[in-house]
Amino acid sequence: MAWAYHVPMRIMLIGLVGLVFSIAAVTAQQGSTSNTLTAAEQKDGFELLFDGKSLDKFVVPADQVKVWRVVDGVIRNEQAAPGATIITKEDFGNFVIRAEFRAHPQVNSALMLRQGRPQPAGYELQIRDKVLTDRTGGEYLTGGIVNVAHAPEGTKIVPNQWNTFEATLTGDHIVVLYNGAKIVDVHDSRRATGAIGLQSAHPEDPAGAFIEFRNLRIKRLK
Repeated sequence: MAWAYHVPMRIMLIGLVGLVFSIAAVTAQQGSTSNTLTAAEQKDGFELLFDGKSLDKFVVPADQVKVWRVVDGVIRNEQAAPGATIITKEDFGNFVIRAEFRAHPQVNSALMLRQGRPQPAGYELQIRDKVLTDRTGGEYLTGGIVNVAHAPEGTKIVPNQWNTFEATLTGDHIVVLYNGAKIVDVHDSRRATGAIGLQSAHPEDPAGAFIEFRNLRIKRLK
């Protein structure tokens, strides 16, 4: 009888320990703070381009204030109110940028690198899974840089989760990581400096299409 009693108790204790670890893991995940720099990033010289509260580091024309909104700590834009690309107030030459985006799988958006004010266009790092046959560069899809390099076949927006870009630009050398994997390693000398830009959804995108950005961090390189 004693043996029959202690086995269930042991199983229950193991279950409770597992539950405690599961709750701790979920709590740690939910408690992670977006739009902040880790200690390692601070030491490495990264800066925030977005603090989760305002777009103070971007040029936002008056007619774009309601188009580009800060919602629950993210920068959000929707197909129902498409608008212009917003760009940083400051230009950057050599840098590493880290960014996270969450997007509708049918959206047409991009992260702009070394963007002109407003022209010439910078390097357009695509966030788009659909080929556009009605425009130049319409065949460049997610992770590709328009008129510079295609991402590997199968590189797509992962819906319902935050995707990550890390792009390093040094001189004419451009390297892009997408969700931790290298997808672009190319040389192009057309643009040496420029702003960082966030491209909005487009009016021809399907109803409900959206793009969100957060954790925009940049490190200047010599």
